[in-house]
Amino acid sequence: MEIRIDRDKCVSGGVCAMFAPQVFDQDDEGMGVVDNSAPAEEIAAAVRSVVWRCPGHAISVHEQEVERGGRR
Repeated sequence: MEIRIDRDKCVSGGVCAMFAPQVFDQDDEGMGVVDNSAPAEEIAAAVRSVVWRCPGHAISVHEQEVERGGRR
């Protein structure tokens, strides 16, 4: 799982840090930041819920493909 925040879209609402504080935080300007780029699988659902809760639609989650037999 790769988590990204588009700072151009972030409205500094703090929803990410509120609903998934193990992964997100806010910087000095109130902008969302990814504080844990490799979250445990048990909090993946919370991370995904933040994607649709984000008022600026600034957060995206990209699933990483698992390599099998040397191929992707």
